[in-house]
Amino acid sequence: MRLRRAAVDGGLVAVAAAEAWATRSLGGPLALTAAYAAAGALALRRRLPLTVLLATLPALSLGYVWLAPMAALYTIAADGGAPTVACARRLLRRGTVPLPGRRRITPPTAVTWGGAAAVAFVSFFPWPWMGEVDWAPAATVLAVLLSALLAVAPTALGLLTASRRELAARLAELAESRERERRLAAERAVVRERTRLAREMHDTVAHHISLIAVQSGALEATARDDEARAAAGTVRQLSREALDELRHMVGLLRMPVAGGGQDAGPGLAELPTLLAAAGPEVHGDLPAPGRAGCPPPVQHAAYRTVQEALTNVRKHAPGARTEVTVRLAADALHVAVRNAPGGEEGRGPALPSGGHGLTGLRERAAALGGTLDAGPEPDGGFLVRATLPLDACR
Repeated sequence: MRLRRAAVDGGLVAVAAAEAWATRSLGGPLALTAAYAAAGALALRRRLPLTVLLATLPALSLGYVWLAPMAALYTIAADGGAPTVACARRLLRRGTVPLPGRRRITPPTAVTWGGAAAVAFVSFFPWPWMGEVDWAPAATVLAVLLSALLAVAPTALGLLTASRRELAARLAELAESRERERRLAAERAVVRERTRLAREMHDTVAHHISLIAVQSGALEATARDDEARAAAGTVRQLSREALDELRHMVGLLRMPVAGGGQDAGPGLAELPTLLAAAGPEVHGDLPAPGRAGCPPPVQHAAYRTVQEALTNVRKHAPGARTEVTVRLAADALHVAVRNAPGGEEGRGPALPSGGHGLTGLRERAAALGGTLDAGPEPDGGFLVRATLPLDACR
């Protein structure tokens, strides 16, 4: 952009200098000097447009140089007098320019049309040293038309350029406003859907889990067999944990979309408790507690991976020996859950399964930039293996 402006300004100065050289025979040395000075002043037309216009008026009055004042007048109209007005406002704030009456800055349109009037005035009224002037009606009309064209044409072109620039800015603001409204509408739709989901989860799932917890508590209190009492206690505890997690999820769903800083959920610190509740057949190789460097979203994804894998083991291979391995490397967290083939003993009625558990785990891993593989082993067991990069959440 700067190079293009410099090239345009340089070309304009060169053309104005060529005009001064071409009209050198129509005026004396003073007119030629003023013409070259006006051409050189165009180099500052972007920074000092009003000063440059005043510097081109002597060349217009002494000779036949038109390009320099027209270019200066176009710059004032295109910029709206902004540099001049901004400079005047800075001087007023400093208290260095006393103005009588109200402290008011001339609006840019007044600066623009004032410059046009100055160009028209200097162009129409001849100076004494230019020789005798023909004031015949026809010559006067031609002089008026020429002066008006010289002043109005660059002014109108500059105002058109300023209007196009302002229109482009307004269109950009309108597009940004529409995009912001679209985002707000999308966020409101997401909030409504999340609120509906939270309401449905609370009204249906929470109700059934609460009934399970109440019934298991009653069974634990009335059971005469120690094994039945222990099983009922386990069911009651798991129901309470499920209710706690459900309430946590409902709270997250009811939060605004832009809400941040929330707890990511259980992580590596909760894995030992999860493995202990899974039974004596589950053995774990976990990282040392308190190790830093693993972001909470990665820890939560690892916890959910182990939890879903253990759930699948209880559903499809109850009583099978299961090995849970979680290793924290320099760049990723590696999770592996492998179970041996399960026997038929202990297998109860088939539980409903929609096949969404492993799909959800793959989506969790993909969201963090990792991978998840799951499949049967040659000995009849099953292996779930996930790689979760650490850099995805930093």
